[in-house]
Amino acid sequence: MKIKLLALDMDGTTLKSDHVTVSPANRAAIEAANARGVFVVTATGRMRHRLPEAIEQTPGLHYAVTCNGASVFDLRREAPLYANPIPLDTALRVFDALAPFPVFIEIYSGGFDYVERGRIPYIEASGFSESRMKNLLRGRRTVEDQREYLLHPAAPVEKFNVPYLPPEHQRAVWEAMRGVEGVALTSSVAQNIEINAAGTDKGDGLRFLCEYLGVAPDEVMAVGDSRNDLEMLTFAGLAAAPANADDDIKAVADWVGPSNDDDCVARAIERFLL
Repeated sequence: MKIKLLALDMDGTTLKSDHVTVSPANRAAIEAANARGVFVVTATGRMRHRLPEAIEQTPGLHYAVTCNGASVFDLRREAPLYANPIPLDTALRVFDALAPFPVFIEIYSGGFDYVERGRIPYIEASGFSESRMKNLLRGRRTVEDQREYLLHPAAPVEKFNVPYLPPEHQRAVWEAMRGVEGVALTSSVAQNIEINAAGTDKGDGLRFLCEYLGVAPDEVMAVGDSRNDLEMLTFAGLAAAPANADDDIKAVADWVGPSNDDDCVARAIERFLL
């Protein structure tokens, strides 16, 4: 099998557990793969303007599947190539279901994150490190009323993100979302609930990008660790996962390597691409 495209999940896979750092080994392996003509693609639940600086600065990284496949970007031209947004009526139903809960709500729209000023204390009380909080500010735009923003959005709504839910709210929010038609629920990290339009996933975004680039599914290698990576791993001809991956992800992986903190991406690239 000749691999022409490498799709890499970020959190829990390419990044260390601080959600910020790319190890020297991972960076060197990514650059080596790119030097051999392999398309290296970020595939993440994050929106465009919250890609880690360490990833944005990686030479040869030209494309990104973002918001769990709701958008595909050409990073060189800062141009969207594909979008699968949440329809307005569905977005309003999602927000109205979330609004009664005392939780932090993020609206990903046009590559940015729109948050309501009155909900910021919920995330400030989370106890994150300074570097983690700095990363969470990337791409953030504050509004007074998120529902009003949805009525007059600056760009189509790509995703709702409800991060770092307290245990007492997580199940209740998940059940509330199950009552909303036309959405897909997933999660990329613990205590996270991510809401996209039905039919949106990383596999769909990656499928579009492969068609755009003329790459067949069996020429794709994907690496991921969480439930929002499942469709991407199933789509790819070769699926790899780190040791810290969810059990259902390991079950579909062709190869399970060391953890994200032990350079799984580098080991996978060395084994299958170099």
